Order: sequence, then C-alpha cells, then structure tokens
Amino acid sequence: MDTQTEVRVMLKAAGFICLVVVGLPANLSVLLLFCRMRLSHGHLPPNNYILSHLAIVNLAVLLCRGIPQTLVALSVKCFLYDPGCKLVIFVYRIGRAMSICVTALLGCYQSVSVAPATAPWNAFKRWLPTHLPHTIVLLYILNISICYGAISYPQALPSNGSIPEFTLNLEFCIVVFPGSQAYVVNGMIYTLRDVVFVAVMVLAAVYMLLVLYRHQQQVKGLRGASKASAGASQAVLVLVCTYVALFGLENVLWGYTLSVSRVLPAVSDARVFFASCYSALSPVLIIVTNRRLAKNFQCFTCAKTEPPCTPGGSSISHVTA
Repeated sequence: MDTQTEVRVMLKAAGFICLVVVGLPANLSVLLLFCRMRLSHGHLPPNNYILSHLAIVNLAVLLCRGIPQTLVALSVKCFLYDPGCKLVIFVYRIGRAMSICVTALLGCYQSVSVAPATAPWNAFKRWLPTHLPHTIVLLYILNISICYGAISYPQALPSNGSIPEFTLNLEFCIVVFPGSQAYVVNGMIYTLRDVVFVAVMVLAAVYMLLVLYRHQQQVKGLRGASKASAGASQAVLVLVCTYVALFGLENVLWGYTLSVSRVLPAVSDARVFFASCYSALSPVLIIVTNRRLAKNFQCFTCAKTEPPCTPGGSSISHVTA
C-alpha cells in the first residue's frame, strides 16, 4: 500500500468513526428524550413525532452504512454473507429514503402550521396532525416498493475478487444488476425520488418564510408572535439547508462519477461520506434548535445534586397566523 492510499484509508476511517461516534449517541439521546417527554406529558407534539421518526431512520443509516464503511476502512474484509448484505443494504436504502421524506414532511408540516387562518388551511391544519402516522406509513410503503432492487441484487464479495459488469462495489458487499437497463432504471428511479422530495422541502421552506415575513410585517408590535415565528423558521431552515447542501455535494460527486470511465477511490469515499453526514448532524441540530429538547437534555446529563431543569418551549413550534 503506497503512502497516498494509506492517507486515504486513514482519513476514511477517521471520518466514518467520527460519524458513528457522534451520530449514534446523538440519535439515541433524541429518541430517549422524546420517550421521556412522551411518558411525562402523555403525548408528543406533531413536530416532535416527526423528529422522532427522523432519529430512527438516522440510526438505520449509521448502523447499516457508517459501521460497515468503518470496518472496511479498518481493513476488516468479508464480514457479511449474501443474506447479511441484502438486509444491510435494504435497511440502509429505506433509512436514507425515509430521511429525505421525513425531512420534507417536517417542512410541509411547518409551512401548514404558519399558513394563513383561512377556511381551507384551517381544515388542513386540523387534518394533518391526526394523519401523520398514516402519512409516514405510506412513505414507508412507497420507499419499500421503490427499493425492490436493494433486496434482490446485493451479494457478498466474491472470493476470487472478480467484480461483474454493471455492479456497484460497496467494498463490504456488491450490488449486481442483471443488465445495463436495470442499472440505469434503478439509478433514475432513486434520483427522481430524491429530487422530488428535496424540491418539496425547499418549496415548503420558501413558502413558510414568505408567510412568516408577511405575518411579521403585520404584527410588528407583537414580540411574542414575531419571536415564535422566527424560532420556527430558523429551526426548520437549519435542517432543510443542511440536507440540501449535503445532497448537493453528494450529487455533484455522483455526476462526476458518471462522466469518467475510472472513478478515483477518494471520490467514491467522499460521496458516501457526504451521503451519511446528515444522519449524524441532524440529531445535534435537533437538540440545539429545539429548546424543550435542549432543556431535557441538560436535565438528563446534569448531576443529581443540581436543581432540576424546567423544560422550555420548542423552537420548532406550531405557529398559526
């Protein structure tokens, strides 16, 4: 192994170890804190319900992509057989897809929350919170139907090291497509789904900002309403902008890999890293931008001798015009 390869492997190992070390405890903390809030208050607000599902799918991404990539970077080879490859890749695909969909759903929910109090919007505001579980189930069904290839095509690494044509080499497993048509169609379906949901989350965030700006202009004297609106917009925009930025970086690298005949390993590693970053960063952003969760987190980590904390309000809040 030459010096350049050694540096790449070390950086890859360090990067994915950081994602796992930060992402797993952060997502578990978010889930535990939401469970604590659910037990103490008897229910979770709709926005926190959505965020709890985001933490669950983040864990799936980190467990099924972050840990295998870390093991590969640490020179652990052939640790999965065919059934394990199918399970790990399928769960990762569903987790990544649901991460996009749940973030888009959060943006849509917040945009509905701050929409004008007209008759159609009021009816939708009453309908959406009660149907969030059904919406999430439908998103799971949609993504399971799209990700059929993730259960059919994955295989363990071949013992002779020979990689067939039209194969995605994930280094810990391979995904062998039956032909060029399946290879292209599979990629186009995934890309189309991602672009649609990213467009939805961006449009929802832009609409929410426009409504909040108009609302702020109308109620300049009401500092409480203005502050709540600003907090809601900031919390959602941080998550949306983070995802869009990472999605953009990942797809720029993906486009580059399609334009060259030989892809440098460093480029592939960087693309996979950026694809997994959101699952580690989003729980940290959730804790930072959600005041109630941050207060509960402080209570959870403070010493027993310290006085108990009093939960505050949530930055991602249900705001009506």
